[in-house]
Amino acid sequence: MIIVVNDANVLIDLVKLHLLGEFFSLELIFHTTDLVLGELNDDQLEQLQEYINGGILNITTFSSEELIHIGQLQVEKPQLSEQDCSAILCAQMVEGSLITSDNTLRKFATSKNITVRGHLWIFDQLVAHGIISPQEAIEKLTALRTTINPRLGLPNAECENRISQWELLQQ
Repeated sequence: MIIVVNDANVLIDLVKLHLLGEFFSLELIFHTTDLVLGELNDDQLEQLQEYINGGILNITTFSSEELIHIGQLQVEKPQLSEQDCSAILCAQMVEGSLITSDNTLRKFATSKNITVRGHLWIFDQLVAHGIISPQEAIEKLTALRTTINPRLGLPNAECENRISQWELLQQ
């Protein structure tokens, strides 16, 4: 089974897209960190709470030695926040993939030999496993790009390719 570590941007966007239930129904092992949760507002945390309480979303807290390691990662890549670096360390600790669409975080994690997946991978999984319909995927991806998080910077060509593929699946 694939182990994934969620960055805040993905969790926030899934809350806004009303796709948390669908996301957490994927057959994955979900992790995030207490530091990442600190980036979420009360409503977002409240929506995640049932998955935390149900043991679906595992929360990693760090020892003082691990916090020092997070600080060392920040020194190495000052553009990243403490929360970003906590997600990297968590991915290393659980030997999981990092789910983020933050380009700086993506590149740094890749340089640390961490597999990185993003929003588009999530949509691919949701459609492939029949959790959402191709039409819903088109609607949600369009909303993500235009209103939910237009500054996300998802690659246009990859988005359009998926939309074309999903349209074919509906025929």
